[in-house]
Amino acid sequence: MTTAFERQDLSSAPEAAFGDLLDGFPRTRTLRFAPDQTRPLSLGAQLSSDRRIPRASVTPPRSADVPIGSTEAPRTPTWLAPGHALLDEEAVFGADHRDCVFGPPVDLLADHVARYGPRPMTTGHGGALLLRIVEESGLAGRGGAQFPVAAKWRTVIRAVHELAARSSTGRPPGDIVVVANGAEGEPASAKDAALLQHRPHVVLDGLVCVAEVIGATRAVVWLHDSAYATRAAVARALAERRDAGLAELPITIATGPDRYLTGEANSVVRALDGGPTLPWFRAIPVAAGGGIGGMPTLVHNVETLARTALLARTGTHAPMPGVLVTVLGRTPADQQVLTVRELAPERTVADAVLDRYGHWTAPRAVLIGGYGGTWLRWDEAAGLHLGGLDRRRAPGAGVAPRDVTLGAGVLAPLPVDACGVTETAAIATYLADSSARQCGPCLFGTRALADTWTRIARGTARRSDAEHLARISGEVARRGACALPDAAVNLTLSALRVFADDIDDHLAGAGCSHTNIAVMPIPGREVA
Repeated sequence: MTTAFERQDLSSAPEAAFGDLLDGFPRTRTLRFAPDQTRPLSLGAQLSSDRRIPRASVTPPRSADVPIGSTEAPRTPTWLAPGHALLDEEAVFGADHRDCVFGPPVDLLADHVARYGPRPMTTGHGGALLLRIVEESGLAGRGGAQFPVAAKWRTVIRAVHELAARSSTGRPPGDIVVVANGAEGEPASAKDAALLQHRPHVVLDGLVCVAEVIGATRAVVWLHDSAYATRAAVARALAERRDAGLAELPITIATGPDRYLTGEANSVVRALDGGPTLPWFRAIPVAAGGGIGGMPTLVHNVETLARTALLARTGTHAPMPGVLVTVLGRTPADQQVLTVRELAPERTVADAVLDRYGHWTAPRAVLIGGYGGTWLRWDEAAGLHLGGLDRRRAPGAGVAPRDVTLGAGVLAPLPVDACGVTETAAIATYLADSSARQCGPCLFGTRALADTWTRIARGTARRSDAEHLARISGEVARRGACALPDAAVNLTLSALRVFADDIDDHLAGAGCSHTNIAVMPIPGREVA
């Protein structure tokens, strides 16, 4: 079966043609690179000292013996030990785009190997070993849902084995696909762009490792159509790996429309299967056989893959990983920016926010987790440890500080002179506009929330509208076909609590005591 991402094979494209592609990048172009097959590294066994190392400029480690999860990995629990950090320097992006204003140097393949060492092979015994390491580490997905990674792998592996057992050839009847999801739907997040633009090879290493573990035959990097800088960085990295002759499965770049739901896992799979980029209703989970071409399909956020690549090298002896966050702030030149930084788990929200690209004075409140996250007052949020927030949200959790999770890794402070009601109305409207319009809670519920917030912000609301928001939230919660309605509910309930006084002022006709400056970056909205 021909799927949507098999549009053009550039595995034999001449160098000049590839350069033209990097310069222009037509919006509908999909790139595929099939590297030459050379002998891979062994995982669980010793790395051979005569292995072909990419390019003459790449120097292999002094020790030729680097098994996966090496017991020789550093045992000192020093955070940001060499080779254990994803971003050792912050990366700053314009809030109205995801082109880097400045950040760490881009890792070419030589730099990558020097920093992290060669990628171990993760087939056979090595794959089983990596699965055990990932399970013992407790690695969870970094796209926001924080689902256990090892559990997803086991679901795919079990489904692949069942399909192979029923096949006359002893192999699944179609392609098993693993997807690196780099389509950041959160307008206030840039961590995936930072990794793909500055550390592309660690993400691609993780993608290949996962593909080997689950027996995938194809891999895809999924991006937004307008992610030109990110797409160029990934394409260059793939070309380097191709030129180095790395033994890897074909890797494809594919893109989807610039919408909030483009990064939703079911939307990704449905688009790659030739359908619209909208959530897919299937009784069988995509990981268990409801994916591309009816085969098991695994979708991972790019940070998840990068963490996997580090675990493949360090095993369970790695220091406590840092926490990647995106902080909404401003430069001294008053340019609104998204600053991506990796901080130690014991650092607090205040540590992340109160700096030169965050806020010089304490903000009024902070939205934690993205546009489907939770508002907290600053006095509630400032002392929270990032490591404590970096966990999976419990089903049915409320909006008190003890329930808040980091989600997509966004910290969006609200300045003291900004109106929380106005900003909540803008975000709620953006979520409603992003609706797939495929189920009642999404089509009607998110729009009702957005319209009510807008009335309150404009001073045209009824006295009962605050209760109306709470009632709609109860009717919509956990009833949508995707997570977007729950995002609007979480935003609403937390705003009702944090901005209660402001809401009362708006409802009483007293007017807003704050300025109406636009703070949150929303596509098409001009911020102050």
